[in-house]
Amino acid sequence: MISRSKSLKLLSSIMLTIVSCYSFANEEFNPVSENNPISVEKGDVSIDTVVGLASEPLILKYFQVDSRFNYRIALLNLVLEKTASKYGTVKLEPLEQVVTQSRGLVMLEDNEIDVVFLATTKQREQEFLPVRVPIMRGILGLRVLLIHKDNVERFAAVASSENDSLKIDSIEIDSFVQFKQQFEAGFVFHWADMAILDSNNISVQKQPTYQNLFAMLNAKRFDYFPRGVNEAWREQRENSGRYPDLVIDKHIALQYEYPVYFFVNNNNPLLAERLEEGLNLALNDGSFKQLFLKHHKAQIKQAQLPKRKLFYLDNPTLPANTPVIDKSWWLE
Repeated sequence: MISRSKSLKLLSSIMLTIVSCYSFANEEFNPVSENNPISVEKGDVSIDTVVGLASEPLILKYFQVDSRFNYRIALLNLVLEKTASKYGTVKLEPLEQVVTQSRGLVMLEDNEIDVVFLATTKQREQEFLPVRVPIMRGILGLRVLLIHKDNVERFAAVASSENDSLKIDSIEIDSFVQFKQQFEAGFVFHWADMAILDSNNISVQKQPTYQNLFAMLNAKRFDYFPRGVNEAWREQRENSGRYPDLVIDKHIALQYEYPVYFFVNNNNPLLAERLEEGLNLALNDGSFKQLFLKHHKAQIKQAQLPKRKLFYLDNPTLPANTPVIDKSWWLE
């Protein structure tokens, strides 16, 4: 049996040999530098040091940090925990500065961050590596309308017909057409579903930043802000102090296919493999559904979907062969 002192000497010799070989092969390598401040000398290496270096968790960086993304971050944590025994432990590290969605995608392309959780489009699946398991189960494509309280009756009137059409001055007008003619939306121009609203001929006042839209709606600069069922009530509550006149319409909802995936850099297939494996493990043991309902069950009930008139929008941005989303967790 090798004694502890002999083991330490052996480990030191091995480390010195590795460093010497690397230095010889690469003239630019410097074991003591700003980027590598650890010097390797006889007596420096211990068993605890070697084990400690091997057990350091990987860092996974992401940019989506506000409360809209609490569930997606929780799901990412769950997936990483499910796969830790096979792939190792990971520490999630949020980006310190707030950046736009478009800037976040540039950072993913440049490997400044490691993962994003966004709706899929043809362009995104060409530029990044998608994990094609819909993490929002389609709920982000079900939109209720944040409106000014003075317009409640206007929206109720459009939804009041028993059929899908209304008669105005003896002319039958489809209620969705009337909706599009009467109301203007506000939306962030670089969000993926902006193209969906445009392609369905919905009038939109386009803005560069998300937070500005609440102030503009409060000032009646446009008529409604379509928000996911998972977003609307939290956003209305968070903005009620500054904008108390904003309410959620009870009569209309928009719906379109809008799968949300984890995306990683094209050069990181191992991370994509790990995320897909973890999602499937969580699906199979029920923890995925449990987490989803924990975050969304109250909002689904609050939406009172059977009482709303649904307007269906086509999504021309979906890639070919996009898997069908199982909405049974929330849509009866």
